[in-house]
Amino acid sequence: MTTPPLLRTFVAVLALALSAVAALSTASPASAATECGKKVLADWFDNGRIDRLYPLNCYEEAIDAIPDDLRDYADAEDVITRALQAALRGDLAPGGRDPTPSGDDPTDPGLGSNGNGSGGNSDNPQAAPDVDTSGPSSVPIPLLVLGGMSIALLAAGGLGYLSRRRHAANADDSDDSDTLA
Repeated sequence: MTTPPLLRTFVAVLALALSAVAALSTASPASAATECGKKVLADWFDNGRIDRLYPLNCYEEAIDAIPDDLRDYADAEDVITRALQAALRGDLAPGGRDPTPSGDDPTDPGLGSNGNGSGGNSDNPQAAPDVDTSGPSSVPIPLLVLGGMSIALLAAGGLGYLSRRRHAANADDSDDSDTLA
């Protein structure tokens, strides 16, 4: 006894719909951070460190809510983990301290850390050094390596394609000579 095609189609669509619902219900949304986890992340975004004491679950929630691009290219997870360990030891006082050096106004846009707009400051140990893009270290080596690998792979694919075409042409020639004999 065979099942009618309409019933098979209905069962297939039902199975597909149920699997889609199951997959979507188990996937966690990217913005699943709670308010306290968002506060910890905002504290890290502020200056790259955690300056306040939060409930312990907030650190874990912040680590879970770190976007993938930050997880791969920034030290947010390490900093938040260290802050969690410090909170477990009780090293931080609630509220923390103001992380800005004296005399700097963090709300003043456009000025560097020395107040003259240059951004670089040799007497401030927290300031990042100026970036020299004219040196040989400014060449994006990983990008060059990936570009070279992609060219090599394209060349290998092209050679494989030409080899198959030549082999097929030779096979066609031998088939033609067999039919003439």
